[in-house]
Amino acid sequence: MAHEDWNEYEDGKIKAQLGTKYKCIIASDKTKYEGDDVPADLNAGEQINVKVPQPPKDYKKFSPISFVNPTASVFGTFQSELSVKADDVDIQSKN
Repeated sequence: MAHEDWNEYEDGKIKAQLGTKYKCIIASDKTKYEGDDVPADLNAGEQINVKVPQPPKDYKKFSPISFVNPTASVFGTFQSELSVKADDVDIQSKN
C-alpha cells in the first residue's frame, strides 16, 4: 500500500489538490458471485487505486484498509477501466 496526492490538472499544471490516492492490493475477495464457474477469491491480489478527498493518514504498509461510502464506475472503450472513490478510509494499525 502506498499513497500520493490526488490533483486536478489544467494545461499540464496542478490546478488544485483534491485529496489522496491510495494504492491498494485486494488481499481477500469475499464477494458472493453468481455462477458455478466463478472461482473463490476472484480478485485477490489485484491492485486498485482509491481516491479520497482527505489528507493522507499515517499507516504501515500492508495494513488492512476499509473504505467509507465507496463508489465505483467502469469506463473506457471496452468498459475495462475502473474508477473508485470513497469519502474516507479506515486503516487498521498493525501490532
